[in-house]
Amino acid sequence: MVTLLSRAFKNKTIVITGHTGFKGAWLAEWLSLLGANVIGYALPAEDPDCLFVKSGLKSRVESIDGDIRDFESLAKVVRDAGPDFLFHLAAQALVLPAYEKPRETYETNVMGTVNVLEAIRATKKNITVVLATSDKCYENREWLWGYRENDRMGARSIQLFQRL
Repeated sequence: MVTLLSRAFKNKTIVITGHTGFKGAWLAEWLSLLGANVIGYALPAEDPDCLFVKSGLKSRVESIDGDIRDFESLAKVVRDAGPDFLFHLAAQALVLPAYEKPRETYETNVMGTVNVLEAIRATKKNITVVLATSDKCYENREWLWGYRENDRMGARSIQLFQRL
């Protein structure tokens, strides 16, 4: 499996949005180990104890500070990188801050994704894109496996929000 993945990603240019977050940092680490040229685009890591900082990833990947709500900046990174792959993980993923700042959450999660797709479209290059999403919208069944698109909606956090 590692050989197959190495063949797919070795010497490929990959942009990861949200590379300073937990999942983004693990993805950047993994792709870097497979021999990919990783370019990360995200807000600066705020926590000195986060995986991105502790792992020393900044010295092994090209890390660009930026906000996916800033289309021009994001589009320039995508255009200049000319990536083979783009993994979009940047998001405001925490439920309570989403309730506290809904507009900022929509600007980041919805318009940020629109910006990513528009930046890719503007390159006129075939780029393989992976868009990450959240399981927070699904009813928590305490399963050991991940949720699927056809699973029942109705996360407890949504029910709590409706009572507020």
